[in-house]
Amino acid sequence: MGKVYLDMGFLATAEVVVCSATDLVGQYVGQTGPKTQKLLEKALGKVLFIDEAYRLAEGHFAKEAIDELVDCLTKPTYAQKLITILAGYDADINRLMSINPGLTSRFPETIVFRALTPDECLELFTKQLREKKKLNTSILDNSALRAKSLKMFKELSGLDNWGNARDIITLEKKVFRKIVASTPPSQVDMVVDEDTVVQHVDAMISERIHRSQSVLTLNHHSPAANSSPQVAFQNPRNVPPPTTTVARSAPTTTARTESPPPPPPEPAQTASHDNPPRDRGISDETWAQLQRDKADAETHDQAYQTLLNHQSRSISEFKSQTQIPPTSQDENNEDDESRRLLEAQRIQKELECRAKEEELRELERKRKEMEAKRKKEAEAQKKLRKMGICCMGYRWIRQSGGWRCAGGTHWVSEGELVL
Repeated sequence: MGKVYLDMGFLATAEVVVCSATDLVGQYVGQTGPKTQKLLEKALGKVLFIDEAYRLAEGHFAKEAIDELVDCLTKPTYAQKLITILAGYDADINRLMSINPGLTSRFPETIVFRALTPDECLELFTKQLREKKKLNTSILDNSALRAKSLKMFKELSGLDNWGNARDIITLEKKVFRKIVASTPPSQVDMVVDEDTVVQHVDAMISERIHRSQSVLTLNHHSPAANSSPQVAFQNPRNVPPPTTTVARSAPTTTARTESPPPPPPEPAQTASHDNPPRDRGISDETWAQLQRDKADAETHDQAYQTLLNHQSRSISEFKSQTQIPPTSQDENNEDDESRRLLEAQRIQKELECRAKEEELRELERKRKEMEAKRKKEAEAQKKLRKMGICCMGYRWIRQSGGWRCAGGTHWVSEGELVL
């Protein structure tokens, strides 16, 4: 990607700086702007690739990052000096573009990557299996299985949450693991059978339909569903493609991924990630414990905000108390008793200031301690998202001994998550 722009003469290097919304958005007020500027400075003369850019449409801090990005791309420091690419699914990028009117003019160029056709899906699936050693894949040439597979891949590619090649590779791995597990140790060659292929493709179809219905149901009841900005886009599609779009601002470029056309109007995605539905097969006990741990996490967030507010008020109070009355020097107008009273007041004021200083030191210690924990948790959340275990991208909730996704299905132990 970087080499293309280097050869075109736009850039001085082919280096690509890859980041996500997490790298742009701060954790507290005033942090987002500097983080965004720092990332832009790092990408000067290079390609800045912002993956899953649609997440910049979710939340106040994310909107602040978009506003900062729009502002910076026209400043002399950054204009004409880097290529910026916003990547994501078409419907999500359209929603992002509607957040700030200046985005569309700064990213006018769009590159759309079409979805794989059912024939291409089957070809890739077959190719992946045939690369395995000692695996007999002759059944895949069967015309009846081929026709059935094409029909199933057509149904899969028509779903909103279909991931094209990524999901095909996932499917191939599941089929291969099943074949390995069911082959006796004494048998030299492993054989792909029709039942295994059909069973796993059907299972993926059922899972994706269930996931899609859960998200749509939740968003339908969410207030955000009625307030999410919608943008009509240019090309009607018969096949829902995951795509990428590129928009260019001076040599700044933005990439966007076109998604399958959602049922209009498309509800906002935020509610489903904050309060996802209970996954199928999760026991009452597991779900109840997950809700308790989620409530504990929210309590800790509220405690952190309360601490910040308390610290801010205490600093203001301390500033108002630092004016200590001086010892009186006017011996002609004040008797000894008055001077003693003024001195007592001065000492009392000084003691109060010292007590407030001690309180501020304790608040600062607690703030740093809580901030360190929050930073560590943010790193864990970032790594968990990169691991891609939860296909819905739900938030992860800390539990005893590890982390569980907010839907309840996926679990990662502390040992597996090495920070």
